[in-house]
Amino acid sequence: MRKVILTGNGLSVGLNGAFSLQNITQTFYNNLPNEHQKFVEHHMERIQKGNYVQVDFEEAIASIEQVHDSLDSYVAFLDTTDEGKIYLESENLSVDELRSHLEKIKQIILSYTSSIVEIIDGNVHWNQIDEKLSGFIRWLQTQVQENNQVDFFTLNFDLLLETILLSVVGTDEFTDFHVPRGNLDGAEKFNFSPQDNIADFGRRNIRLHHLHGSLSSFKRLNDGRVFKLKTEDIRLKDFYKRLNTSEYFPSIITGGYKSAKVQMSPFNYYYNEFKVKMMDPDDICDELYIIGYSFRDEHINEAIKARLELTRKRGEKQRPLSRLVIVDFKSEEADKIEFVKYVNQVLGLKSARTQLSIEKGNFLFDGADSIEQISGELVK
Repeated sequence: MRKVILTGNGLSVGLNGAFSLQNITQTFYNNLPNEHQKFVEHHMERIQKGNYVQVDFEEAIASIEQVHDSLDSYVAFLDTTDEGKIYLESENLSVDELRSHLEKIKQIILSYTSSIVEIIDGNVHWNQIDEKLSGFIRWLQTQVQENNQVDFFTLNFDLLLETILLSVVGTDEFTDFHVPRGNLDGAEKFNFSPQDNIADFGRRNIRLHHLHGSLSSFKRLNDGRVFKLKTEDIRLKDFYKRLNTSEYFPSIITGGYKSAKVQMSPFNYYYNEFKVKMMDPDDICDELYIIGYSFRDEHINEAIKARLELTRKRGEKQRPLSRLVIVDFKSEEADKIEFVKYVNQVLGLKSARTQLSIEKGNFLFDGADSIEQISGELVK
């Protein structure tokens, strides 16, 4: 049996309300120096009117990242090419001021990641997880038994699923596609390398994919090498505050334009694996569980749509989806109805026959622990 479990921010909020995207981004914004706040506000008209909208914030961060990338490319042209040096000399210009601007923009982007670390660091403990997510853990234990092929795809930066899997199945039973390779400042380093991972450990039945990266992952800028460090080493060495952004940068997707960013390493590998489980007839998932996901990422929605289309095919091309369950945390009836309507809309499900519903058993609204109540009867 092939299973896919997709988790979003709602799962992390189930553990700790402080992990909500709104709290993280507002903490980041409040901690910025006044001049940096003004720079963010420049991209967020509604926040100036006292209105916080998460989509606005993500678009603002994306715009800032675009400014950084464009300026970085321009500085590299001036610094490293003969044509750029000739241009500087002919126009009597200096690149030093541009480097200063680039460094300040990097600081804003890095401070967002640091805000996430500040909120999450030290707040993902097994005792707390076992208390707040006990039903989810008991259900998860039933999913990873025997010969099930289980792919976990998380959109969260935190290490919640790692912590759970380490306790439930052990480090030798699942993979996140990294291999131990050397050290960095005395800390053990694990390179992202699916090929080496399979060569070293074989293909494991339980696999964890960080679709948008994680707080323990970094990219080395001179060669694009992605690696991770242990969270305790990051904390003990105060790695984020000491991070030399000209050498390394956090390997996570922040802001908007995620559909474009997932084409870059390592995200392209994780996303392609997700598409395989949704689209490849020879390796497609039989069951799909979605927990705490807002359905706001177009690239994820498109893959899920493709899986549902294969369910509706006729003849040899049909690949039935035995079970599809979406778990959310909404408590108000009006909010539940609106969410169901929204999910059907973004997935392009228009007819009564194809639409997902609470009555069909596709939605649970009592949080992550409610998934434990699923009976042996398959939900379609």
